[in-house]
Amino acid sequence: MNIIHNMADVHKQSVTKQRREREAAERRTSILDAARRVFWIDGYEGTTMPRIAAAAQHAPGTLYLYFPSKQALYAELLAEGYGILERRLAQSAQAQLPPERQAAALIDAFFAFAREFPEYFDVIFFVLQREGSDREGSLELEQARRLKSAEDRCKAIAGQVLRRAAGASVRKADLSVEATWAMLAGVIFFFRTMPDFEAVADQAKRLVLSAIVGGTRDSAPSRGSP
Repeated sequence: MNIIHNMADVHKQSVTKQRREREAAERRTSILDAARRVFWIDGYEGTTMPRIAAAAQHAPGTLYLYFPSKQALYAELLAEGYGILERRLAQSAQAQLPPERQAAALIDAFFAFAREFPEYFDVIFFVLQREGSDREGSLELEQARRLKSAEDRCKAIAGQVLRRAAGASVRKADLSVEATWAMLAGVIFFFRTMPDFEAVADQAKRLVLSAIVGGTRDSAPSRGSP
């Protein structure tokens, strides 16, 4: 009889633990969802933890159970953005395509990320570059390192693809990544609100691919070509 009662107690404790973990995960998700909305509307400086708590419909103290500071919450969102970009780039790198077409797919993935997640793109490529880690109110050193590591993983994927396409050394591929990263980000920043953005983006892709492969072959057609 005691064995049955003990088994029932264990089962009850397990169910209770699972429920608490599920509820904690749901609260964490709701906090991140609210923070995303508030940060994107009010910006980093205009956002406060009480404002996020109100948007999430939680007591302000609840936020601190999951994130110790506004900086930590902001860094979590940016890590989320880098994660999306990393997955998109990795998918293009794993595509069963010739190297030059794989490079074209990588550039398309970069542009697609900017179109689908403009807020993440702006912060990752412009705000973080403009704000030093020692600036008051900016990310703490450990958080900045975490995001730099995420950026490095994205660039490592790009470097592998570009190195295969160019038949280049690691050093040359690294320089190509930096140049490509900056050029494509600049195209998006200056032209994305213009009606002919897609044409400009397509031309930028062709120029980058031509520079990478070092020839004039049109072996990497524009998006939508057969």
